Amino acid sequence: MSFYKQHAKKIKLIAKIILSVAALYYVFSKIDLDETMNAIMGINIWFLILSVLVYSISQVVSAFRLNTFYKYVPVKISSISNIKLYWLGMFYNLFLPGGVGGDGYKVFLINKYHKSSIKRLIGTVFADRLSGLAVILVYLCALVYFIDYDLTSADTPPNGIKLINDILHWISPFLKYFIFLIPLIATGYYLYLRLFSKHLTKAAVRVFTLSIIIQGLQMISAIIILKSMGTELAGRQDDYLFLFLLSSIMSAIPISLGGLGLREVTFMFGSQYLGLNQDHAVALSIIFYMMSLFVSIFGGYYAYKPSLIFKKETN
Repeated sequence: MSFYKQHAKKIKLIAKIILSVAALYYVFSKIDLDETMNAIMGINIWFLILSVLVYSISQVVSAFRLNTFYKYVPVKISSISNIKLYWLGMFYNLFLPGGVGGDGYKVFLINKYHKSSIKRLIGTVFADRLSGLAVILVYLCALVYFIDYDLTSADTPPNGIKLINDILHWISPFLKYFIFLIPLIATGYYLYLRLFSKHLTKAAVRVFTLSIIIQGLQMISAIIILKSMGTELAGRQDDYLFLFLLSSIMSAIPISLGGLGLREVTFMFGSQYLGLNQDHAVALSIIFYMMSLFVSIFGGYYAYKPSLIFKKETN
């Protein structure tokens, strides 16, 4: 066995840590760190608590969305057990990146206590994740029509990022037509289920609707954070939300610690192109990540006692 195969997980984890640290260092070297920290430290605590509450509700709805799919595996999990299981998955996804992984561990536990098909469970978890990604694309296609910045007027690429600037110049005439992609995205998701997880198609409409609600709640949470920092929005909510959704896609790329660093880079460059408050944009990214950590940490209780998740059901 080669050295890499023997230590693959450790090497990947170290690589993710290095990438996240390097990305954060780059971002902090380009922004006014004092202004960013002032925005974070001067946050309105009551608004922050409200944002945490809204985000937590979005995660509860996410658990219900996944359980909607579970019923068609079929596997019957009570709502309470499913929420506990979902929180455990959140804990693993954020605190143990590169390790077991929250989704994989959820599949393992369900198979252990309910003897369900592993293949179907993996397909179900993937279909659930894909529904979230599809809805993010739907929101992006809708918001791109309302962003204020005229990309064709950007003569000098921020920080010399010429490739990004060239791409934006090329697609800018077509941005107003992106809204017509929305039905194609929804249809594409349904066709995916039809082809690869036919047993889940009956839940497609409900799951997609729940995904819209979930992402909407998280967008509201982001706006509340901006309000709590005293960010001057003045009709720029759409621009901040566009970057927020774009950063969510970037953070889903499994090359960093739960998206740490990738989100901040997205906010830094995006705020330059859209003419937003760069310090507050990066602060939003940091606060939202810390908020996710705070909410997810409660799932750690079941990491040490996973049997408690299904205790009543097994009894």
